[in-house]
Amino acid sequence: IKDFNDPDSKFCIFLLSTRAGGLGINLTAADTCIIYDSDWNPQMDMQAMDRCHRIGQTKPVHVSRLITAHSVE
Repeated sequence: IKDFNDPDSKFCIFLLSTRAGGLGINLTAADTCIIYDSDWNPQMDMQAMDRCHRIGQTKPVHVSRLITAHSVE
């Protein structure tokens, strides 16, 4: 997380689950949040999105949710 949040970091992608992303971490270096496997509890997804909107965020944040119709697990 420290390397990802560093402005001079070579890392441009930080991949994690919404459960891990909703546990109070600070991802203010992120400007894009893509949710591709929604949690059964919508609050978990919302908390994961909020990690990019934390205090200290200076960029606009874009959130996308990928969904599939008529799928079978």
